[in-house]
Amino acid sequence: MASTERVDEALKTRTMDEAPVGITIADATETEMPLVYANAAFERITGYPPAYAVGRNCRFLQGAGTRDAPVARMRDAIESGESTTVELRNYRRDGELFWNEVTIAPLRDDEGAVAYYVGFQQDVTRRKRAERAAARRAARIERERAAQELLVERVDGVVANVTAAVAEARRRSDLERGVVEGLASTYAGAWLGRYEPADETLYRRATAGWAPDDRSVVALGDGAEGTVETAVSRSVADGQVTIRALDDGTVPATVVAAIPLHYGDATYGAVCVYARSNSEFDDHERTVLTALGRTVATGINTLESQRTLRGTEVVELEFTVMAHPLVAVAEAADSRLAYAGSVADRDRPAALFECVEATGEAVRAAVDADDAVDLLAVLVDGDDSCLVELAVAEGDLQSLLADHGAELSALRAEGGVARITVEAARESLARSMADAVLDRFDGADLVGYRNRERRDETSEEFVARLRETLTDRQHAALVRAYRSGYFEWPHEATGEDLADAMGVCRSTFHEHLRAAQRKLIRAVLDP
Repeated sequence: MASTERVDEALKTRTMDEAPVGITIADATETEMPLVYANAAFERITGYPPAYAVGRNCRFLQGAGTRDAPVARMRDAIESGESTTVELRNYRRDGELFWNEVTIAPLRDDEGAVAYYVGFQQDVTRRKRAERAAARRAARIERERAAQELLVERVDGVVANVTAAVAEARRRSDLERGVVEGLASTYAGAWLGRYEPADETLYRRATAGWAPDDRSVVALGDGAEGTVETAVSRSVADGQVTIRALDDGTVPATVVAAIPLHYGDATYGAVCVYARSNSEFDDHERTVLTALGRTVATGINTLESQRTLRGTEVVELEFTVMAHPLVAVAEAADSRLAYAGSVADRDRPAALFECVEATGEAVRAAVDADDAVDLLAVLVDGDDSCLVELAVAEGDLQSLLADHGAELSALRAEGGVARITVEAARESLARSMADAVLDRFDGADLVGYRNRERRDETSEEFVARLRETLTDRQHAALVRAYRSGYFEWPHEATGEDLADAMGVCRSTFHEHLRAAQRKLIRAVLDP
């Protein structure tokens, strides 16, 4: 039977040969410390068989990519007769670099002198790559965090300033001045230009801070020249923020961002913002500038819409449209449709139309055959006419009106054509509106274009005009009903009480009162 000592030695040798890590033993009594043993795992890791490795110093694994510092730590440990663990770049037999985690430990003889050094090698390339990737990711996250903090700090003020300028402005010129001043408080400078579709140009209306090129007119399209003009032209055409580096190295700004001012299909102009560093216009800030452009355009649209409603001068445009969806409805119902007012209590634009020589059923059948129009309600249904509420599919005239701050005055569809009259507050918006309608509808023509005065009526003039339409009895019935609380609930006075006060029967009182109410409502809805 084998002795315990012989079994132990056999197990030790087998363990070293089959260990999953590389194991080498170097003769420490020799100056070059040649290897006297290398296991199979060493060959798997390095590509060098034991027959090659034995008799050589382990430095054959080193090369140009091996750093001096870990090699020096191993040398110092050997000279001191101590253990150490290092990570260093080694080379496999095929020349491939790998990360080798090496642990060396001294083996001493009976007198305590170092006779051998045992080495353990482990390929840690994957771990090192993962660590480096994690470090790079952490560094990138830190850079992004710092950039975002800087962005937030920088844009908080400009967003607040621009938003306040838009919200508080009562005139477009005030809005324009407030916007560029808000931008100039954060960046090197800014200017804002209004779009003129007639000659494809921008007219500079407001400037703040450092803004080079004091030309008041900026050409767009094919006429654009130079870095700034081409950037503005590109942004207006594409509807995207366009950023360009400035060529002149002597100026305090190195980059310009052109921000388009679009609201739907309407083009209001552009804003040019100058920055001292290219890093000020990264992807995050581009998103902020895009949102600011939409905010400014929305504010301008609101002011232009108000100007259209209360303006003293308006531009009236008249179109004929052959392919309008209501033309098909009128033809299918063998009727004439006339616009009778819009309503805004639904989740989509809707309008009332008087349909002459058609019943509600005929209109319903015509609408069912046309996917572009929905019948929302039949309000009045007679033998030869009706009043209906219709909604035209998205993308119709209502969206163009909203985009350009314009107002629909009249629309009549009959005989295979729709005649549409709209009002806009400015020449530029009117021309942009005309282009949009001609582009949107096939067979559309601009048949009328004129400037006209529209004077606001004072409240006193409104009351006087209404009073002229009322008879004395109608006016008396309206005044008595209002002053006596007849329109409150419960009634403070009854119709019979008021009829007695007027010396008429109850039915006559109600006839006078209803006539006065109709005239009052007509004066409000059909001024």
